Formats: sequence, C-alpha cells, structure tokens
Amino acid sequence: MGKQESQVTGSSFLRRLAADRSGNVVAITAAAIIPMIGVVGGAIDTSRLYLTKSRLQAACDSAVLAGRKAMTTNLYTASARNRANSMFAFNFQDADYGTTGTRFLSAANADGRLDGTASTNVPMTLMKMFGFEAQPLEVTCSADIQVPNIDIVFVLDVTGSMNGAMGSGTRLSALKQAAKDFADVMDAALIGNTRSQVRYGFVPYSQTVNGRDLFKANPDLSRGELHLSHLADTVTAESRVANFSTWQDWTQDPWTSPTSFNQTFGVDRTMSHEPFQATSSQATRISNSDCDAYSANLSFSINSINRNVHLFPQTSWSGSGRGASELFQAEGSNTWTTTPPNHGNRYVRISFSRVSSTWEDNNGATHSAYQNCVRRVTRTTFHRGFRFTNWIYRPVDYDTRTYKAGSAIPFVSAVNANYLVTEPGMYDPVALRQLPRQGGLTAASMTWNGCLEERDTVPATNFAPIPSGAKDLDIFNGGTNDSMRWRPVLPNLSWNRGTPSQTTSFINQNHSCPQSFMRNLNTMSRAEYDAYIDGLAAAGGTYHDIGLVWGLRMISPTGMFASRNLIGPNGGQISRHIIFLTDGKMEPHEQTYSSYGYEQTSQRIRGGGGPSLVDRHNARFKALCDSQRGLISIWAIAFGEPLGPTLRDCADPGRAYEANNAAELSEAFRRIAKEVADLRLVQ
Repeated sequence: MGKQESQVTGSSFLRRLAADRSGNVVAITAAAIIPMIGVVGGAIDTSRLYLTKSRLQAACDSAVLAGRKAMTTNLYTASARNRANSMFAFNFQDADYGTTGTRFLSAANADGRLDGTASTNVPMTLMKMFGFEAQPLEVTCSADIQVPNIDIVFVLDVTGSMNGAMGSGTRLSALKQAAKDFADVMDAALIGNTRSQVRYGFVPYSQTVNGRDLFKANPDLSRGELHLSHLADTVTAESRVANFSTWQDWTQDPWTSPTSFNQTFGVDRTMSHEPFQATSSQATRISNSDCDAYSANLSFSINSINRNVHLFPQTSWSGSGRGASELFQAEGSNTWTTTPPNHGNRYVRISFSRVSSTWEDNNGATHSAYQNCVRRVTRTTFHRGFRFTNWIYRPVDYDTRTYKAGSAIPFVSAVNANYLVTEPGMYDPVALRQLPRQGGLTAASMTWNGCLEERDTVPATNFAPIPSGAKDLDIFNGGTNDSMRWRPVLPNLSWNRGTPSQTTSFINQNHSCPQSFMRNLNTMSRAEYDAYIDGLAAAGGTYHDIGLVWGLRMISPTGMFASRNLIGPNGGQISRHIIFLTDGKMEPHEQTYSSYGYEQTSQRIRGGGGPSLVDRHNARFKALCDSQRGLISIWAIAFGEPLGPTLRDCADPGRAYEANNAAELSEAFRRIAKEVADLRLVQ
C-alpha cells in the first residue's frame, strides 16, 4: 500500500472516531460525579442542620419550662437548675444526632424570668469532602409566669338530671366540688403573680338562661351589665283571651252577698241609727201603738253608696201597711224608685221588714211602758250582661316595660262561668284585672323570674354560614332594635295549645327557669366564687345551644362586650377559655316553654317540618362551636354519659373529657385548670 493510500485510510479512521459518541457517556459521567456529590451532600447536611436545630430548640424550651416550674419564687435555686439541666439532657443527646460539644446554659432575672441558651456542633457528612467543617448551632429560649390575662366562662348544665345520684351525693354536688377544685389549682398556680388578671363568668343553662343579674335599670357597664332597653317593651306570647259572648238577663250577683243590718227607731230622735247597730243607746218611753203610728223618715247608708235612703216600716205593728217595702237604684243613679229599672246593667235593691218590738225600762228590765221599734234592712245587687263563654287560645301582646324592671303584672287566672261584662268581646288576663268589678275573677300576679326568650330567628337547616335572619345566634350585637331584643319570659301567661290552628283548648304549661343567674366576666374573691358555686340548683330540660351562645357572647373579644374583653386592664393579652359541662345529650321538647317559646305552637326552630328538633338544635350548636374557633379555647366535659361526637367535635383538639364519677370529674377540672394557668413560653 502506497503512502497516499495510507494517509487516506488514516484520515478516515480519525473522522469515524470523531463521529463516534458512544464513549462520551463515560467521560461526561466521570466529570459530573463531583458536582452531584456536592448537591446531594449539601441537601443532606442542610436537612441535618434543620432537624438538629429544631430538636435543640425543643430541648431548650422544655428545659427552661421545667426549670421555671421548679422555681417556687423568683430565685433560680440549684434544685431548679438541676431540673432544667436534666430536662435538656433527656431531650437532646449527642449520640442521637452525631453532634459534639453540646452545652446548655440558663439564668433567671430579678423578675423570675428564666432565659436559656443551647449550643452544639453538627459535623458534615458528604460536604466534608469539600472542606466543610462541623457547623455550630445556637438557640435561645425563655419561660416566665403566664403573662396573658385569663378569662374563663363556665357553661354549666343545671338541668333536672343533675339531681341524679352520683356516689354518696348527686351529680350537682360533684360538680360543685369539682369547680372548687378547679379554683384551688388556679389559686395555687398564680401565687405571687400580680401582673395577670383572672376573671370568671358563669352561664348555668337548662331550657333557658337567667339574665336577672345581667340586665339592669342602672347598669354598671364596667361589670358587663346591660341596660333594660336591650329587653323588649312588648312581648307576643302564646296566650289566651276570655270570650264573653253569651247574654244573661237580670240575675242576682253571686259574688256580692246580700248585706243586712237591724235598724232601731222610735219617737226619740236622739237615738243612734248607725248602720249595723242592733239596738239603740237608750230606751224610749212610747205606747204600744207608737211604732204603728211612728212615721219618722229615718235615713241610713250601706258601704257609703246608698246614703240618704229614706224608709218607712214595711208593715205596721198592728198589721196595717205603711210605706214601701222595697226601693231600687240603678247603677250610676242617685234616685231611688219603687220599681226595678228596665235598663242598664246593674241595680241595687233595698228591702226592709219588721224584726221585733221590745219593751224595757231605763234600767233594762222589760216593761210594757217602754218600747224600741226594730226593722231589718237588706241590700242586694242584681246585674245583667254578657256571660263568660270560654277561653280562646291565641297570641297576645303584653306590655313588659314595668315587668322587666321588677314590677308585678296583675292578671286573672280563672273566670267564674257566671261572671258578666257589660260589653261582649275578648278580654286577655291582664285586661280582666282592670275591670271595675272583680267578683267572680281569680286574681293573680307575676314578677319576672329573670329568664329570657331569644330574639328573632329563622327555621334554617344550613348554618354554614349562619343565616342573617338567625339573630338568636348573633354573639356580636346587643338589643339595638325590636328584632334583636330579648324577651322576658311570661310563664303564667303562656300556654301550649298544640298546633297553631288549635284555639279552644291547651295541652300544658311547662316552664323551668335556672335559679342561678348568669354572671358576666369579673374578678371574684374566693368567697364570692364559692358562694356562687354553692348556689347552683338543677331543674329543666337540656338545650346546649342556649348555654353556649351566651358563653360566647360574654367572652368574645369582638362581640357585645368587646370594650372590656379585647385587652386586659394592664394592656396585656387575654387567654380565653370556655369550660362546657353537661351530663346529657341535647334534649329539646316541643311541649316545653324554652328560650324559643312552645315549639309545638310557635314553631320557631323547625317551622313545622323538616329535620327533627334535636337535629336543628345540634346544627345551631355546631355552628356556634365553629364560629369562634381559634379565638376562644373550648373545653368540653361529658359527665356520667359517653362523650358523643357533637360535644367532642365542639372542643378544641385534645380538650374533650369523659368523667364517669365524681373523682374523675374533679380530676378533669384540675387538669384543665393546670393547663389554663400553666407557665407559658415567651419565645
């Protein structure tokens, strides 16, 4: 092969070699290994740094918290320091993280604040190949007595089932002891803490709540009291009216018994002729015929309205007639006639007759020469008009302006079937007490027991979001207009007639009001706290939603009492807690007079159909639980009953308890108090 041919062949090989890329993968891979190690190594070591720092911070926080708990005063004792060091060592050890040179240092200032610093070194793994040395880490931590102020509202089930037996006492007595145990823990935890304010509020609930201590004519706004203007001036109640439509002609008034008295008369005009005097003050010397002949026009009066009535003896003593035996006076007239009136609605009849004639001397001995003449005068009332027919059951508007201020509402609780009125019509029980004649009417009166009927609402099924028409679930606004005002209950004037179309009969009156009134958030001495707890009493049905809505109204930082709830008096933040206790499930009843009236008649919650009453109230309860989530901590306790999903889901995570006896209830209250009053990390 020639030289030229050799050159051509060599040139072709080089071109083929240059075009062949199958060997480049190895070269490229070899060249990329080192950068890839850097990227992966950096990610791994960076993750190790973040994880180690997180663990170091947690260990530092736990250590200062444990150390501060061990301090009984503001002095950081050796015992407290050892406690802090032990807690740090327990939570962070070099062997677990491959760290070196780990240190924890802590110190307290004059106010008792405990500050800590934790540091360590984290060796590099893959990044060590690139010359990176161990990386230092340092974190700080602090713990102090709880800085926030604390607001606690107890929403307590005081329904009738709380009177049930529990151990050697009742469920209610167990609750009272547990509530005092709660206060014991709070008092002990806050000894020496002069910076924090602790306020307690209470909402004892059953089928209603008692607002007597909340609404005042002259409210103390600093104590969270509300003016009476937040309560309605007129309340429409499911009530009844008396129907007078049956005409009754003249009949003797059965409630005004005939009134009789004896009148003595004679020749001597100086003798006494006062009403109801049986004999004169002295005897008069007259003959046997003088009584017959005596025609003096003597006057008398009965109950001051029949004055100056002049009568003669009905019958002469000898048998001959003398004068009229009856006189009549129509209502509103001053004239007496000898015949009954044929008009008007009422008249009075005066009748008189001889009773006796006696003879006696001045010394009291009977003697024919001395005689007194005696006649009997009787007053009888007759009337006519429209007789009571029956009760008609229907809504009635009642004026509550003085009632809500503490005055009694006078009313009539029963009507005699023979009672007459002058004009036919419907008379409500309060109007009946205003009639001029009360005979035949059973008088009664009622003062406000403090319980409230909720303001306007709608029978909704969906509460996400809460409908604007459901004013009863509004926790932000007070009673600024009629749709927003609460109504003082009228238990003695309210009747459950069943369906709205029923008007001539009723089913029942069933109302129970908590004896203990709601108390808004305020500071309390321990004696005041215990006295309030001791006063709790149990009765009524279970309406969880009415208890919770008032608890939220009291504690909300943006609600009705925002001016006193947003920040503490010292300018500090407020830690807010509702502690909700119940011994049963939601049990509303259609025939119970609750905060929504008689549901069977008023139909304010169901509107006459749809989901059950229990489901409707549970939906409202859930909506309230969710409405302030994150702003207010809700703790829930099921006492003597299983913890159902409705109550469990209402509470914040991990804050629902089930207590099956008095000991477990006290333990639950103590645990909650410990967490509420526990030390809080500053950083």
